[in-house]
Amino acid sequence: MKKCEYCGKELDSYHIMYCRDSDCEERAEKFYERRSKTEGFFGIVNIACVLFIMAGLIAAVFVPVTGNVIVSCALVVLGIIILILPYAPENFYKKWRIKTTSIIVRVFGAVCLIAAGIFAAVAMYYSGK
Repeated sequence: MKKCEYCGKELDSYHIMYCRDSDCEERAEKFYERRSKTEGFFGIVNIACVLFIMAGLIAAVFVPVTGNVIVSCALVVLGIIILILPYAPENFYKKWRIKTTSIIVRVFGAVCLIAAGIFAAVAMYYSGK
């Protein structure tokens, strides 16, 4: 059976894309509209954060406190942007639909924030030495 593009529930007919008598179509349209407006900003922030994380990891080899602070800050920014704008590659939406994919991506954003806390704790440990 064909599944709803938003929630993934099975549909009665192959000719419809969303659940009947629900707001799935409205939510999907809002999601696609918001994604088209903000995906450029999301991509730039994502790339910048990844570059800062790599630079921070390299810096952590030489100056542990500074490197860990850089990584922590980049992970905080990345985690927040992922929680606000939960975008994933298109094949995720085909497999799990919009609702489930957004949940998975937001969990990843929360993991980034937890990792940021760990890196901040490591920086505090090295600053106390």
